[in-house]
Amino acid sequence: MNCKKVLSRLQAYVDEEVPAILRKEMDEHLGSCPACRSCIESVRNVEEALDTLTVPPLPQEFCARVMEEAKLRVPSAKERESFFPQDWQPLRWFFDLSVPLRLAACTAVLLACFLGMFMSKEVSLYENHQASIAQTENLDGLEWFSPAPPASLGSAYLTLAEATPDDPGGK
Repeated sequence: MNCKKVLSRLQAYVDEEVPAILRKEMDEHLGSCPACRSCIESVRNVEEALDTLTVPPLPQEFCARVMEEAKLRVPSAKERESFFPQDWQPLRWFFDLSVPLRLAACTAVLLACFLGMFMSKEVSLYENHQASIAQTENLDGLEWFSPAPPASLGSAYLTLAEATPDDPGGK
């Protein structure tokens, strides 16, 4: 262990808050480094001097005055600024809805997502491989979301790329 690491953990060492393994390493270093030993003695001397000092008494009603000042400094709910600036609140309409309508909107979005997933011919929960676009005959209008829609140049290229020399049709 070097002096920099020891000095960075010096207060925790004096307060006995370092783990046992680290304390052992620090003890070894302090045994061989007089500069770090003098620093640790300085920290202990400061702690001893602070322990001898008495705490001055607080004036009467100090706590009440502090709490009154804190109440004056805290802005009221109307004065607090919104997290979003007033000119940019894209989801404000959602938060203006009642709780049942919010739940209905979230349910509708989730239902649409799950229906879209299950209606897709390319996403399958039961098979490990996905059907390629060239092998798919009927996409039920979902070909817009495909990287190569049927009857496109990309689909023709995929069909030719999957064709083997023995099977010129690609099937």
